[in-house]
Amino acid sequence: MADRKPQLFEQTSQYQHWRFTPSSLAKLRAENNRLGVDRVLLGLQQEAQVDDQGASDTRIAEATDNLLTPAEELKLIGFYLQMIKFCAKVYMTSKLLKPESLNNVKATAINFMKRFYLHNVVFDYHPKNIMLTCLYLATKVENAFMKIDDFIRPLAAADAKSGSKTVTKSEDVLGLEFIVIQSLQFELAVHHPYRAAYGFYLDMQQYIEDKDRLRDVYERTAHYIDQSLHTDLVFFYQPSQIALGAFKLAAKDKDFDVDLYLTQRFDARSLELLFLALDEIQDGITGFAQATKEDARLIDRKLILCRNPEKNPNSVLYKKTVVAQGDVPYVSDSDSD
Repeated sequence: MADRKPQLFEQTSQYQHWRFTPSSLAKLRAENNRLGVDRVLLGLQQEAQVDDQGASDTRIAEATDNLLTPAEELKLIGFYLQMIKFCAKVYMTSKLLKPESLNNVKATAINFMKRFYLHNVVFDYHPKNIMLTCLYLATKVENAFMKIDDFIRPLAAADAKSGSKTVTKSEDVLGLEFIVIQSLQFELAVHHPYRAAYGFYLDMQQYIEDKDRLRDVYERTAHYIDQSLHTDLVFFYQPSQIALGAFKLAAKDKDFDVDLYLTQRFDARSLELLFLALDEIQDGITGFAQATKEDARLIDRKLILCRNPEKNPNSVLYKKTVVAQGDVPYVSDSDSD
């Protein structure tokens, strides 16, 4: 029997390098967190040796008591993933981002950030700054490029309006750009469910007569795709499967029978396997719970106490070793609100 010809998506870097099972993803994050904790504790010990004031055991104990768990890291990252959508809309309102580019840019930026934190931890890189760099990088990748001064302007205005202690500068974004690209393994192509959903919408028109109701369902589908971006579904399923899961949820909202299309489009065996995947996808989307600002504030307060001093510009270790050597990689200050 001839080998099955790989589908186009199976030949992409996203399929080959960024797919996991739920257990393997949890294991990767737990190990990543453990290594991050080790770096924090080692950095604090090194800082004690170079601190003229003599870093006390209390400082190390305080950090140890506030070390973030993998779940807390995810919650803090999740809050800033939501901020990507808010910032993207600000750029669209400011006419810096075209409406037709909005979904692609925000989906790519969210994907970049989720991938970044598979190989990095918030102890080293605060999500607020990684979020901005991922968003700026996504505008380039999705052919919606804007000048860095234009990108920074609304952010700096928002910082000033909120009375933030720090104001976002261009170097806050550009200084982390190579670090992000390197963590993405230089793989910048992202496939997400919006394009697949549109393809299904066009195909469904050949099988479903009520075009007006179908359009209503399709427009509602975008809501569920938006939610799916914040889950781990992108690491488990193909974009086309997530798009169909979103379609089924939208169809339920509109009391529309989308299964009529599926039974005509797929054979019985394929449909049996597909329905199992779609059920899991729908559960993943509806089970998504947003991280609140209060969640982020409480976790960030702990993070201030357990940052890796080697990458914290405010630490004695950073000032006496990294700066003294003339090697000053930019790491943003997480102390701002």
